[in-house]
Amino acid sequence: MFLKSVVDGILAEQNRSLSWLAAEMGKTFDGLRLSLIRGSIKYLDLQKMAKILNVPVSRFFTDPAEYDILIKTTINEPLEEYNSIYKTEFKSCQEMVETLKSQIKDKDKIIALLSK
Repeated sequence: MFLKSVVDGILAEQNRSLSWLAAEMGKTFDGLRLSLIRGSIKYLDLQKMAKILNVPVSRFFTDPAEYDILIKTTINEPLEEYNSIYKTEFKSCQEMVETLKSQIKDKDKIIALLSK
């Protein structure tokens, strides 16, 4: 039911109907409606639907309220700020990987010494 409410919201924004979307996708109205309600729609159909509605596929999996907040936040904050945050996080992750690798080497040495 969540997916159907998201699609209904997108259709309302674009002043379109579910029957229009079904026709554009080459599906029956009832078949499309049931697959949205049950969440049994195929991934390829989701891609096709996203293309027809001109939205990213991820929009179908994001709560509408969260999506609005995400869009407002992304528009209001400069891109450079995100880049520096990601670079810092990436550097931190690289350091963690090196630390974990050295711990594995140490443990391998301990295992080798104990097995003698």
